[in-house]
Formats: sequence, C-alpha cells, structure tokens
Amino acid sequence: MRHRIPTLKVAIIMMRGSRFPQPDLRPALFGLLVLFAGGAADSPQPLQPVRKTVDAGANGFSPTATAADNVAALQQAVAGGNKLVTITTPGFYDLDATVWLDSHTRLECRPGVILRKVARYGFVLANRGIQTREWNEGIAIDGVEIACNGQVALPPPPDPGFGLRGLIALFRVKDAAITNFRCLDLETPQFALHICSFENLLVDGFEIRGNKDGVHLGPGKGFAIRNGVCQTGDDALALNAQDYPSANPAQGDISDGVIENIIDEPRDPAVPHPGSVSRLLTGAWVDWHPGIRLQNGDTVRHGDHVYRVLATFDTTQHESNTPPKHTAGAWKSPEELTFVHNTSNGVMQASIRNVVFRGIQARARNGFSAAWEDSKYHRAVHPEVVPENLPVCEVTFEDCTSDSPRRPNFISGNSNLTAVLRGVTGMGRLVSLTGTVHPVTVDLTLDHCRFEADGRPATLPDLELKGDVTGRVTLEGNTETRPLRLIAPDRVVVIAKN
Repeated sequence: MRHRIPTLKVAIIMMRGSRFPQPDLRPALFGLLVLFAGGAADSPQPLQPVRKTVDAGANGFSPTATAADNVAALQQAVAGGNKLVTITTPGFYDLDATVWLDSHTRLECRPGVILRKVARYGFVLANRGIQTREWNEGIAIDGVEIACNGQVALPPPPDPGFGLRGLIALFRVKDAAITNFRCLDLETPQFALHICSFENLLVDGFEIRGNKDGVHLGPGKGFAIRNGVCQTGDDALALNAQDYPSANPAQGDISDGVIENIIDEPRDPAVPHPGSVSRLLTGAWVDWHPGIRLQNGDTVRHGDHVYRVLATFDTTQHESNTPPKHTAGAWKSPEELTFVHNTSNGVMQASIRNVVFRGIQARARNGFSAAWEDSKYHRAVHPEVVPENLPVCEVTFEDCTSDSPRRPNFISGNSNLTAVLRGVTGMGRLVSLTGTVHPVTVDLTLDHCRFEADGRPATLPDLELKGDVTGRVTLEGNTETRPLRLIAPDRVVVIAKN
C-alpha cells in the first residue's frame, strides 16, 4: 500500500510562545496555526479574518466572580463569533456550565489562567453546532488549562450532545485548532479533548494527566496531532471510527492524519496500565430487517439513517421487529430496544485510512490496539456483515518505540490490519493479532526494524498471528542480530527482501 502524507496548509494568525517549558513540547509550528485544508480536501478557502478583539475581563470574567457570573460573562464575550477573545489575568476562573463557541472564534488564555469546574456538568468549552447539529468552522482554542476538580457528567440520550465526553468537545467542525492545552486532573468518564465529525484539525502542544482518554477522535479527515505528553488511566489517543454509543455521536472513516512526537508516561511503573497509547477501533453493520438480532451497542441502518442500539447492559440478543424511523434523538421500540439516531449519511462501515504515527514513545503499556470489540459495551461488527464488507485499518509507524519493562505488545488486536512498521523497536511483540471474532486479513511490512539480542525469552515471538488470519508479511532492510521469531498460520506468506 502506498501511503500519502497529508499536506497541511496553514496560516499564522497570532504569535505567542509555548506555555510548555519542555523542549519536546514546544509547538512545531512557530505560532498558533489554523488548518485551512489537509489530506485529500479540495482547494481550501481561508478563514474569515478576525473582526474584533474582546477582553473577557471587560465583560466581568474574573477569578473573583461567581461561577454563574463567569459563564455569563465569557458567553457574552464569545457570542456571535468573528472575534478574538482573550483572558489575560492569571487565576482560577470558576464555571458551572458550558460556554458555547460560534464559528470564526479564537479564544486565547494567557499563562496562569485556569478554567475550573465547580459543578457536575459535561463540556467546559464546546461548539454551538452540538446543539443545532449544524457545522461550525474556524474555531481556535489556545492556551487553555482546565481543572476538572472532581466534577464530571455525561449528556444522556436524547440530548444532542449524547456520545460526547470532552472537557473541550467539538462536533461537526471544519478548520479547528486546539493548541497549548493542559489538564492535570482528568476524571473518568470524561475525555480531555473530544472531536468528532471534523475536516481539517490541528492539536498541537498538550499535557494531559488523569483517569480517562486524552485525545479522543471520531470520524473525520485531514488532521495533525503533535507535541504532547499523556499520563492517563485509559487511552492516551483514541482513533475510534466505531465506538460505544456513549463515546461518539457519529461513526465513519478516520482518514489522512499525522500523529507525531507523543510521549505516553507511566502513572506507576509497578501497576499494569489499562488502555493503550492509541486505540484504533473500526466497525461495520447491516440494514435493519424484521427479526434481526441486536444487542447493546449495535449499529443498524434503516433507509439513510444510522442508529445505535441501547439494550440490557450485557450481550443478550434481542429480536427486533419494529423499525426505527425517527431523524433525531432517541426512540424506544415495542421490543424495549432504544434506537438513538446517529447520522443520516447512510454509512455502513467505519475504517481507518492513511494515518501515520511518527516519533511515538510508549513507556507505560500496550502500544496500539487495532480491534473489533465485542462486549456488553458495544459490538463493532454485526454477525451478518459479510467478509468483503469488513472494515480496514491502514496505518504507518515511523521511528516509534515501546520500551516499557513489562514488555507489552507494540500493536495487538483482532481486526484487519494493513501496517508499515519503519524503524520501530519494542520490548515485547511488535505485532500480535488473533482472528477470533471474524476472519482477519493482514498486510504487514517491517522496514528497518531491529530485532536485537535483548535478553527476551526465546519463547517470545516478534510477530504472532493466530486463529483465522490470512495475508502476508514483508521484511525489508531489517537489522537482525538474531533470527526473526514468527508464529503464523500457513495462510500467511512471508516475503523477505533484505
């Protein structure tokens, strides 16, 4: 497979220094950069120019104000968009509700400004389109630090925000940038940054520590995520083209992206870490029909509408004989199945395509998980999906390391995988895939990877492919100080080009 690196077209719209003192966290692009286009997008159109500069403090936004007054003041400052809004006075700013951002809004916080949650609510900052299901564009958020302060909540169905969990949440956005972000006390079940249904996204410079996902993506195209440190109790980065019903409001392809210069730090080296450096979830579903068997977390299409299924919180199969027809919100069928409207784009598959990971340092846990999950939380691939309609995961890893002393896998899972590993080293298996839920097809290339005499047990393979797996493994230019240790079925062909 030939991998295309997305071209990021940018414009410098405000110069300011990084708030992160570490050299490896300095923004790669000299100032605040806003993406105009990326990947395979058509000719870009520039963002509308900033029309007005507003100091939020002039509206009453203050470290000494009440939470309710701060929400009202900041909402007034950003209302209507087409403006640059600054928060300049250091201190803790209490908030007890979401502040909604309109198109062509740039929010800039100077160092020492911390937005602190003091009530149980979900998003601290979110785009207005979450409420209206309309697209926003040109939203830039720079220098924001959020204190979760133990306050978390998720929107329930049929709330328009159901499926979003971010402290900063963006849904249906074009040309968005989040730069120089920090959260040091992230609490489950919320994510730090959650972006779903996007075109042209930049996340540059972040430090996220706490108990849940750091950066969580749903479907979208054209993105760069770079220069970050994560120390989280769940996935540092989640590329979830398919997901739990409560963890993404839409499903579909994630494509044309670069993720680089990310460090995943251990919270406690002595304790096994849940999650992965990056979760890579894909899925597929079928059209609803009378008698279809559904379980919690399934997806079905009826007409052009795509629905998520909420049922008993287990893997019990329920027969459905009444089709969903609603175009928004949630509806409960006579069979006691709740169908949550997801999208109206007729999509039936969610794949990951043309994504490059570069310079990732996995110091804590399993590196990457390419999975078709099947549990009480959701079922990624419905049993009626035929093999030719199974989703794909197409990724490249360049100069990445997995050096946890617990010897985790660099990449593991149970889904189709087309991957190039170039200059990758690991303390455990480089690839571990098992074809159990559905037949798995692999196309793996190991290019200039090092299989060192590192004292690992001779029984620990470098590549382990088990179960119903077919495909090929290509070896190119690898530096081998010992023979490659490979476990694979006969249906997997090994091609050596050294």
